[in-house]
Formats: sequence, structure tokens, C-alpha cells
Amino acid sequence: MAIEALRATVIDATDIGAYAIEAAANNWEVGPLCKRDRDTGRILHPYGKDPLGRLVPHGVNDFTSDVATVINWWSQGPWNIGVRVPESMFVLDVDGPDRHPHPGKGLQALAELEDRYGPLPPTFTQITGSGGLHLFFRRPPGKFSKTHLPAGLEYKDHGGYIVLAPSRHPDTGERYVRCDHPVAAPPPWLTDLLLAEKNRHRITPTRRRSQLHGHLSGFFSGSIADNYCKSTTWAEILMPHAWSCLSPNPDADGAKWLHPTATSSCSATIKHGCLFVYSPNTPFQVTESGTANGYTKFRAFAVLNHGGDMSAAARALRAVSR
Repeated sequence: MAIEALRATVIDATDIGAYAIEAAANNWEVGPLCKRDRDTGRILHPYGKDPLGRLVPHGVNDFTSDVATVINWWSQGPWNIGVRVPESMFVLDVDGPDRHPHPGKGLQALAELEDRYGPLPPTFTQITGSGGLHLFFRRPPGKFSKTHLPAGLEYKDHGGYIVLAPSRHPDTGERYVRCDHPVAAPPPWLTDLLLAEKNRHRITPTRRRSQLHGHLSGFFSGSIADNYCKSTTWAEILMPHAWSCLSPNPDADGAKWLHPTATSSCSATIKHGCLFVYSPNTPFQVTESGTANGYTKFRAFAVLNHGGDMSAAARALRAVSR
């Protein structure tokens, strides 16, 4: 439906409006975001985190899942997508190291919590454009607060919103990337950190070790994954598995790739630095109109060489770098 509304095809659908429409069609409340001048309020560009006042004057309270409204909004510009956190969930917002003007300390703060109390479970996650994380969890009952979270970590619930992939970060210009997992229940220690003081229990440390694990070992692994994505080409990842590139620049936006047993003219394309696969005859999940699954270089490496186990992939890369 979204693809048809934007008069595009699956492979050519790079208009961010397609993602906003698909989110709304799946009952996510979305709204247009932009970058505004803090003094004048003038719109500087569409790649920001500020609600677009003339369309959503009451901010997140005007976000909607009405598809017709969303089509109208994104027909007026390629706005970043804001999504209201569903009532049944909360988001742990982890600042990234590329945040400006002050680098975020969220990854280190989360690593220290996991090192002290135990790893977070795999869950629906976004890698932000500043290198941080949005971790979605099912919301338990109780009154929650961010009071006891360390600097670099934020708690967001239905009263707030986050930027949705594949929006661009206003400081870095990098795309947000979605990492699909079922939304998990938070571990007891995280729930206890978020509960209001009178409802809190004493949190007992379960382990102390210096290595990163849990979500950071899966997605970042002490910057192993981040460095791998920056230093590795798609040719180095795919060609050892007999994939071939049909384009002059294998890493360029729109580059087309064929897997070794391909029967169509295009098995996958590169968009915004990620691999989008259209053939069902590969280890990758297929991208369809409602499920745009982009693979980062690290995630693709994990799928091809470690059965999708990103922790194992991180350990292998760390061993090579020693």
C-alpha cells in the first residue's frame, strides 16, 4: 500500500514516506520531524528530531496512525519519522559516541550496567545515526522513572517519541538502522532501576567482568562492529561467498548484487550503506514492501559466516584484531 501510494517499486522505494506509511498501517503512531533553528523556529532541513509544528502543533500528541493523514504529511516533504512509543512498551535510549557537540556516554554506561547485573536479552532494536541504540522492551506494571539511570541512558514511554529508521541523524547524516527481534521483557534488574523509589527492591550484582556482552556484544562489541562496518567493503564480505556485483562501485547506493545461484537479474541492492535482499534463496531475510530489512556490513558478516550469531561474529573479529 505504501509503495503504491508513493508510485514506487519495492527495489526503488527509497522515499522515506514509504516507511512512515507502513508504520502507520501497522498501528504505530507517527509524525513528521525536522531540524529547526532554535532562535527563529525556521525549518533548516527535514533531517531533524523536532516535531514539524505546522503539521503536528501539539508534538507527539498529534502523531497518528491514520494512513491518509500520514500520506498527506509525507507528500509535503521527506521528513524524518518520529514514532510514539506504544503504551505496551518502553524504550531504553542509549546515547551514541558520535552525538554532537558532546559525545554520548551511553554505550559505556550500558556496558557497566550489564557487567554488574547481567546481559540484556535480544530485543527489537534500532542503531541510531550517532552510533547509539534504541532498545524496545515490554512495559511491566508500575510507575517508572529515569532517576536512577546513569548519564547517557534515557527512559521513554508512551508520553514520548523516538526517531524511526531509516531517518537521518541531524548531526552525522547517518541513517538509523532497524535490527529485528521480538520485543523482549526487561530483566528484573532493569525494571528495578526504573521503578519509583518506594517500589524498588535491592539490586544484587550477578557478575563482574571487563568484557562487553549482552546487547553491546551483539551490536557493537566494544566498537568491533562499528569499526568493521567502516573499514570493510561489500566486496570483501560477499565475494568470498561467490556473490558478484553488477555495478562499477560495489559500495555505492543502488549497487546491484547477484548470489551464486541467482535466477533473476538482481538478488540484492545497497541502500544507505545497507544490504537489502530480494531473493529467497539466500541466508538473508527477504525485503518486502512492509518489511524493509537492511543488513549492516557487520550483520551480513554474521549471517554469512556465523549463522547470524552476532556475538560469535564479534568474538571472531576481536580474535583477528589481537
